[in-house]
Amino acid sequence: MLLDDLIKENIDLNKKIIVAYSGGADSTALLHVLSDINNDCTIDLQAIHINHNLSKKSLDWVNHCNKTCSKLNIELIVESIEVASDGGGLESTARQERYKIFKNILNKDDQLLLAHHSDDVAETIFMRMLRGTGIDGLEGPKRKRNIGNGILIRPFLSISKKEILLYLTKNKINYAEDDSNSNSKFDRNFLRNEIFPLLEKRWKSFPNRINNMSSIIKERNDDYFELINNKYNELIDSEIEIKKLKKIPNSVVRDILRFSIKKSNLSLPNTKIMNEIIKTFLKSSPGPKSIVSWSRSDREELAGQITFKNGFLIISKDNRRNDES
Repeated sequence: MLLDDLIKENIDLNKKIIVAYSGGADSTALLHVLSDINNDCTIDLQAIHINHNLSKKSLDWVNHCNKTCSKLNIELIVESIEVASDGGGLESTARQERYKIFKNILNKDDQLLLAHHSDDVAETIFMRMLRGTGIDGLEGPKRKRNIGNGILIRPFLSISKKEILLYLTKNKINYAEDDSNSNSKFDRNFLRNEIFPLLEKRWKSFPNRINNMSSIIKERNDDYFELINNKYNELIDSEIEIKKLKKIPNSVVRDILRFSIKKSNLSLPNTKIMNEIIKTFLKSSPGPKSIVSWSRSDREELAGQITFKNGFLIISKDNRRNDES
């Protein structure tokens, strides 16, 4: 499939489009494809570059992005952030700060486009597995989801990095090289630079197999939700009567809780937190002060909590954690 077909298939050309533009290969390809579409049919197109101030080349990247957008006649928003560079949470903190800005700039129905591709899917799934993800985490990144007042879209999830580089080479398009990508002290880079090459050397189609598994799990989850929803529809809600849950096997209770949390548009708890929820509310005697809360390390989705009131589990946003992100 041509890259512009992927764009047209996944976005609404009649609504505002903002490209998260780092200047690297992936976002450069995305920006140029959209620029070509804009030349054929005028669209409301902007780009945003976030300067993390973590490299001596940061201002060079800003200048590169400015020149590229000026050449393409695309408005560029440049935001600058300061990220603490000590400790092991630099990746997560930088991501949180980026998403804060994304949320702030998006008006109703604006579309924020990120250039994640199929190689990123495999990396994300591995990262989630290492953090103790549940079955939903194995689906990989969502192609579309709400973010603030707008919509986050990843139109390139079905194509590989090689295909993106081929497009750039064929069209003689320059892009910036982020030297931090070679630094394996960062978890994702460690996987990309140290672990994945070993796996691909042994199993050539390794990333494709991960992506196929992700697609199968998503289809299975969607079908399974329909089955559970048909049978336990009255329980899939933000308020669930504990007495009814205690009559159901724990494995099904976990699914009812997962689907109820998803319905509330909250991040899903990992396996450890889900075990804590079962223990606190179903295997003990909960009271008004009983609470289990959780959040995603990248703060990409809203933090949640479960409390107890009058015999019901109450699923809600954890406003304290969400205010921090």
